[in-house]
Amino acid sequence: MNKFWTRTLFYFGSLAACLVMAVTTGCASGGYKLTRKYASWVNSQNIIIRIVLYILTTVVFGVTLLIDTVVFNTMDFWQGKVSEGKYEFKDADKVYQVEHKIVPGTNLKNSTIKILNADNSVHKIVMMNETISGEIDLIIDGQLRSRVRNITTIPVAKTFDHKGDVVEEKVLLLDTHSFSSQFLAQQ
Repeated sequence: MNKFWTRTLFYFGSLAACLVMAVTTGCASGGYKLTRKYASWVNSQNIIIRIVLYILTTVVFGVTLLIDTVVFNTMDFWQGKVSEGKYEFKDADKVYQVEHKIVPGTNLKNSTIKILNADNSVHKIVMMNETISGEIDLIIDGQLRSRVRNITTIPVAKTFDHKGDVVEEKVLLLDTHSFSSQFLAQQ
C-alpha cells in the first residue's frame, strides 16, 4: 500500500515539475498541435456526444497537453521553429491568414500574412523573409519595403518607397517595436 502512494506521489510530483519547468522556461509557446487536433475532432461531433466526450476525456486532454508542452514544444523551442504553422484570425471585417515556415534545405524562416476583406478578396499580403546573408526583408504586396541587417549585433533598417528607392536608413537600438509600429502606420 505504501508503494502505491509513493508511486502516485512521484507521478503527480513529476507532472507538476514538468508544468512548472515549461511555464518558467517559456517552452510552452508552441502550437499545441496534438491537443488542437484532438479538440477539433471532439468539436466535430454531435453536441450530445461532444459534451460526453469532454466529461469523459479530460484525462486525454491532460495527456495531450503534457505531451505537447514537454515533448513537442521543447523540441520546437530548441530547433527554433516554435511558431511554425498556419493560423487564421478574424477581426470585424478582416480575416488574417498567417503562415510561418522554415524554408526546406536552408533553415531560413519565412512568414506570410494575408489580409482578406469580408468578401474574401485580398486586401494586402505581407511577407517577412530571412535571407542567406542574415538580413530580414519586409515585402508588402510584392514590393520590398524594408530590409534589416546586422540582426545579431546592432540592427540597421532601410526603408524603401513604392519605386524601390531608399527613403531612410536607421539604426534600431532597443526600441525595435516602435520602428515596426511607425513603419506599419505609414502603410
